[in-house]
Parts: sequence; structure tokens; C-alpha cells
Amino acid sequence: MEMIFWIITIGVVCIITGVIFYRPYLGIALVIISIPFEGKIDFDSFTVYPLETIMGILICICLYKLIVCRENYFRKTKLVYCYLPLMLCILLSTLKSLEYSLSVKEFVRWLELILIYFLTINLINDDKKLIVILYTMVLATVMVSVYGVVSYLVGVESAYGGRSEVFSFFGNTNPLAGYVNLIIPVVFGMLLVSILLWKRIALGIFTILSIVAWFLTFSKTAWLSLVLTVILIFFLTKVKRKVALLLVTLFTVFTITFLSSNIKDDLTGRLRLHTIRGTVEERFGFYPLGFNMVKNDLIFGIGIGNYHLLIDNFIQKNAVLMQNDLRSVLVNTHLHSLYLQIFVETGIMGMSAFAFWLVCVIKYLVSSLRSLERSRDYGLLVGLVGGVIVYLFNNLTDILVVHGIHLQWGIILGLAVVLIQFRESEKCPEMV
Repeated sequence: MEMIFWIITIGVVCIITGVIFYRPYLGIALVIISIPFEGKIDFDSFTVYPLETIMGILICICLYKLIVCRENYFRKTKLVYCYLPLMLCILLSTLKSLEYSLSVKEFVRWLELILIYFLTINLINDDKKLIVILYTMVLATVMVSVYGVVSYLVGVESAYGGRSEVFSFFGNTNPLAGYVNLIIPVVFGMLLVSILLWKRIALGIFTILSIVAWFLTFSKTAWLSLVLTVILIFFLTKVKRKVALLLVTLFTVFTITFLSSNIKDDLTGRLRLHTIRGTVEERFGFYPLGFNMVKNDLIFGIGIGNYHLLIDNFIQKNAVLMQNDLRSVLVNTHLHSLYLQIFVETGIMGMSAFAFWLVCVIKYLVSSLRSLERSRDYGLLVGLVGGVIVYLFNNLTDILVVHGIHLQWGIILGLAVVLIQFRESEKCPEMV
């Protein structure tokens, strides 16, 4: 049996390597497919990390082609240099590491983000490849959404009045909500620019499925993030009627889904004032803890990867400061805010570098929206920018980096930059 396992594993790796070698841009598609399975697959004597395995193969092939075949996949560097100060701060924070393996793991997560973005803007160099990546992203999201909706409906039937959750391939509702959140604006943008009727019908169905899964997560953070993003896009772009159509679609799906008695009862229970208040108090109760931990290391922070190693000792020494249940704090692995987590682990230096990168990203995207208003793919660009923005809102009360969803965000950001560069290159000859 072990021999068969090794034969199958080696065969799959060889197939993936061959596909990426002859079509490197398909490595991005394989990364997209592997994101819902970001964790690890444990066998009797072997552990596989699908996402890291595919990323490693893709990078090695690109380097091999650069050295041996003289094919340079690393020419474009738009917004990459803006990210380097953050990587430097994260690297310096590893000097405070209490456990080297944990610090390396966190460093690799941030390195993977810039690598997948860098590869996206370099490997996607024509419209056909862009379409392949977009539809791969959409189909992966549909797979996740359908599985989540079906599992929820089955859970409602077998829960005997209990509260069921939509996990899909993720281990928690909030990561699933954050993952689907990213794609809804992108799918809607694709729907707006589609010309063929069958594509519009298919993308319309995909949009509705994604919104249903998004709704059934009952994640208030995801709901608020998407609504805030839609409102922001409404004021930033000229497609106000089309953005209003998305709001109408959200409300319609919400209403139709709510008519189901089981879902209505479940939603009513989740939206009770004392339930929401308890969740908010527990979530925001972690924030003072983070500030108290970092107040003696404001410049460089406590060190990347050190939070859940230091929290036990901190609680024991500062029991008077604690407002939360001790057990809920001890089992918590992060501070429920990406920005607070960065500040606590890397200090003012790391947070400033991260803010600098985000300012560069948002400034570039907003200026491009205004300059490409007459582009034929303006609606798609709006959808990609919406996917970028909703992730930033979602991380105010969550940390999607630990779930691999940051790679999906890096690909969406890369596709937005690619589309902008495509249309700017077309615009220059017309102006001449």
C-alpha cells in the first residue's frame, strides 16, 4: 500500500511539474485551485503541503528557465519595491524569535504573497492567459460555494434545531466568508464586461451561488466588508448604476434565502442583540491585550511568530489586566486584526512599512480607475479593485493571512495591475 502511495504521489508531482514547465502561467491556476486546501494532508508517514509544493515547483521552474533557457519571467516590478521595506522589517523581527520554525513560517507567508503577485504580473502577459486565470478563480470559488451551501443545508436537517456552520473546505466560517468575499466583486465585474449571452447566464449563476454561500456564513464582518466596499466603489467610479445592480442582487438573494424557515430561524438567533454583543465584546477584548504586550517594544515589536508563545507568560504576569475568559485567550492564535497583529509583532517600523505599501497600492489603483474610464474592460477593473479593497476591510477584524487567502488576494492584485498595463499600452498608440 505504501508503495502505491509513493507511486501516485510521484506521478502527480511529475504531471504538475510538466504542466508548469511547458505552460508556466498555469502554475498560477494550480495555486488558485490549491488555496482552499491550504492546510496540510497527513498520511501515515508523510505530510503534504499542496500550496507550498506547487509554489516551490513554479519558482524553481522559473529560475531554471531564467538560467538555462534565458527566459526572463522577472522583468516587471510594479509595486514590488514598495513591499521590500515590509519584508526587511519582518526579517529583522525574526532576530527576536523564541522558536525559529514559527518565525520562518510567518516570514514565508509574507514572502509567498509578494512572490505570487510578482509571478502573476510577469507570467500573465496576454488577454487569453488573463481569461484562463479569471475563470479558474471563478470555478474554484463555485466549487467551494456549492460544497458550503450543500453542507449547510444538510447540517440544518440533521441539527435538530441546533446551529450549523458553513465551513466548506476551510476549518472555520470566517475564512470561508473572507475567501468568497474576494471573488464576488471579481465575478460581478466579469459579468459586466461579458458580451456572449451564455457567459452572462453562467456568470450570473456563479455570482448568485457565491452570494448565497457568503450569506450563509452569517459572518457579520464579511457582510459589512462587502457592503462598505460596494459603497466605496460607488463613489470612486462612474459605473454607479452597475454597482447599484450589485446591491440589488445582494438584497434579492438575501430576501429569497431568508424566506426559508430554517434559515430564517437560524439567522434570527444569530442576529439577536445579546449574541452580537457577546461576540463583539469577546473579539475586541483581545485588542487591549495586544497593546499591553507591545507597549515595551513599540519600535520593533515583540518579534514575528512570538505572539502565541508570549501570551501565556503575559497573562500569568498581568492577570489583573485581563478582561476575557482565560481559556478563550490561551487558545487564541492571533489578535483578530491583521493590522494590530503586524503592529504587535513588528512594532511601529513594521506597521509603517505595511501602511506605506498599502498607500502605494491604493494610490496606483485609484489613479488607474480614473485614467481608464473609457477602457472596454473598465467594469472588470472595477471588480478586481473591489476584490482588493474588500480584503483590506475584512482584515480589520480577522487575519486571512493564516488561511492562505492572502495568496488569492495577491493574484487579484496582480491581475488588476496586469489589466491596467494592458489597457495603458493600448491607450498610448491611440494618443500618439
